[in-house]
Amino acid sequence: MSNTIWYTRCPVPTASGIAKQHDAFTTNFADSDWQVRNIRERGTDGTSLNTHFSHDLDDSFREGGGSPPVWARANGADTSLLGVCFIEETLGIFVRDDDDSIQSVPDLVGKRLALPDWPELIMNFFRFAAQKAFVSALQLEGIPESEANFVDVIETGDHFQLLNPTFTDGSDRTLVSYYHCQMEALLNGEVDAIFAKGGEIAAMQAESGGRLRMLTNLIDAKPMWAKVNNATPRILTVSNSLVRDNPEQVITYARTLLQAAKWAQKNHAEADIAMAAETGVQPADIHTYYTRDIYDKLAPELSVKMLDAVEVLKTFLFEHGFIDNNFSTEAWMAKDLLQEAYRQEEMEWRE
Repeated sequence: MSNTIWYTRCPVPTASGIAKQHDAFTTNFADSDWQVRNIRERGTDGTSLNTHFSHDLDDSFREGGGSPPVWARANGADTSLLGVCFIEETLGIFVRDDDDSIQSVPDLVGKRLALPDWPELIMNFFRFAAQKAFVSALQLEGIPESEANFVDVIETGDHFQLLNPTFTDGSDRTLVSYYHCQMEALLNGEVDAIFAKGGEIAAMQAESGGRLRMLTNLIDAKPMWAKVNNATPRILTVSNSLVRDNPEQVITYARTLLQAAKWAQKNHAEADIAMAAETGVQPADIHTYYTRDIYDKLAPELSVKMLDAVEVLKTFLFEHGFIDNNFSTEAWMAKDLLQEAYRQEEMEWRE
């Protein structure tokens, strides 16, 4: 009987998604007594799938938005930070298209800024993302957070719906809007601005019928701290049960992701198709929501730049009460295992 490594990933462009689509885990683990399986195979109820946020499942990997793994570690999850990437995506603050009173970010002062409340989420990463975006946009203009007027909006969607598509029926995932209730509140005049990011914007804009206008896109900001949000950076974490007892399997898993990243660098058109399937947009729209250097940013790394982004994210989570302790990033890393994967793949290590 083979041992099982469990994986989970977010609905965003990742090397994990490309590797899974290409069945690369099956290939690379073929000579071992390990198999890599989707956490959905354990069950599709909240109890089973919440490990995507809490990372409390032994022998598992997670790649995706940065705030849940930081939250999980702060709450005692026995994990290591294996790698980080920073795939820049649209970070948009939206207003009603007919709202002439808001023409620039300073006009948001005194306006009602929506913060989503997801009652069923064990870690409300959507709220963190919106709050971080609004605060960053204001701070870029020299406006303190104290000038923000935040308003809670309850969201009722299924946050588990898009985790880890299997692609067994040959179809791509269908993108739904995670911003439906906030969009309705905006269009009904209950709030004045909302935040939305990445490929998820496509579904929201389609649903709005063109009645929303993007006021600003934080990905255009020069300082990295302003661009840090839930999916910037993306974080790859691994259960310490694997780090301690089966480090060779961690290296093999990391090598699989590095191979997927190298493939994307050489096969842009095919990579667009793969990443579109992950995100739910059309291949032609990938570069509407993600920057054109996406192919060069899929490989997880532990460079100073990536770790600085983790520090910005972690500090915001701590200062705004999402986590109770600002733990050491250095102590969290499994740097030697990722370095070995780079060595075996003959890839340049970035400091």
